Amino acid sequence: MKISRTAFLLSLVSLIWGFNFSVVKIGVLTLGPLTFALLRFLLSGLLMFFLLFFTEEHPWIALRDVPYFLFLGLLGFGLYQPLWSYGLKLTLASHSALILSLSPVVVTVITFLRKEEWIGKINLMGVALSFCGVLFLVRPVEGNRLSPQILWGDVLTLMAAVCWGLYSYFGKRIVLRYSPLKSGTWSMLFGVLIMFPVCFRDFLHIRRTEISGVVLFTLFYGTVLASLVAYLIWMKGIKEIGAARTSAYQYLTQVFGVFAAWLVFGEPLHWQLFLGMFLIGIGLWLAQRQSPSA
Repeated sequence: MKISRTAFLLSLVSLIWGFNFSVVKIGVLTLGPLTFALLRFLLSGLLMFFLLFFTEEHPWIALRDVPYFLFLGLLGFGLYQPLWSYGLKLTLASHSALILSLSPVVVTVITFLRKEEWIGKINLMGVALSFCGVLFLVRPVEGNRLSPQILWGDVLTLMAAVCWGLYSYFGKRIVLRYSPLKSGTWSMLFGVLIMFPVCFRDFLHIRRTEISGVVLFTLFYGTVLASLVAYLIWMKGIKEIGAARTSAYQYLTQVFGVFAAWLVFGEPLHWQLFLGMFLIGIGLWLAQRQSPSA
C-alpha cells in the first residue's frame, strides 16, 4: 500500500513536471524569458525559505559556504534559467522536455572525465544513444526543414541541460552538509540575486495589461506546484523507495511533456519525435546503470 501510494504521488510529480514545459512557455511568451524567470524564482525562493524557516531548527548556512552557494546559484539559476527560458521561447515544448532530460547524462560524462567513478562501456553507449536521440529531434521532418529559430532553441536548451548537470554534480557535495531543502533554498536565493541585475531591466517594462489570469496561473503552477509541492513529494519518494527507483519516474516526465505540448500548443507528433524520445530514454537508462560490483 505504501509503495502504491508513493508510486501514484511520483507519477503525479511526473505529470506536473511534464506539463510545466508548456505552462511555463505560455508565461515566457507573455512576459518574456527573463521577466518570467525572475518572478517565478523570486516567489519560489521566498516560499521555500518560509517553509525552511518553520520546518528546520537552524535555517541558516555557514558564512564559509556562501561562495559555494553563489557558485551553485550561478550554475542552477543565473545561467540555467535564462538559457532554458530563451530556449523554451524559441523551440518546441516537446523538444525542451526531451533535451532537458539529458542532465543526468551530463553528470555521467563529468564523473567519467574526472575519473571519480568507474564508467563502463554500457554507460558510454547510453551517452551516445542519448545524443543520437537529440540529433533525430532536429532532423528535417518528412522533407521539411526545421526553422532556424527551433534549432537555436534546441541549442540553448542543450546548454541549459549542461548547466543543470553541472549544478547537480557540484550540488551533491553541499547536500552532505545540509538538508536537500536547505541546499535547494539557498542555492535558489543566491541564484535570484545573480539573476536580478540581468533581468531587472525587462522586469521594469511589465505592463499591467500583461498580468492576466492566465499569467497568474502560470506563475502559481511554476512556483507552487512545480517548484515546491513536486519537490517535496520527490524528496519524500527518495526517502521511502530510494534514489534509483525514484529517478526512474523522469522517463514518465518525458512522455507527459510531449503529450502536454501536443495538447496545449498542437505540436506535431511524428515518428522522428517518438524515435528521439525512445533513444534518449534508453540512453538515459543505460548511462545511469550501475554494475553489480558498484
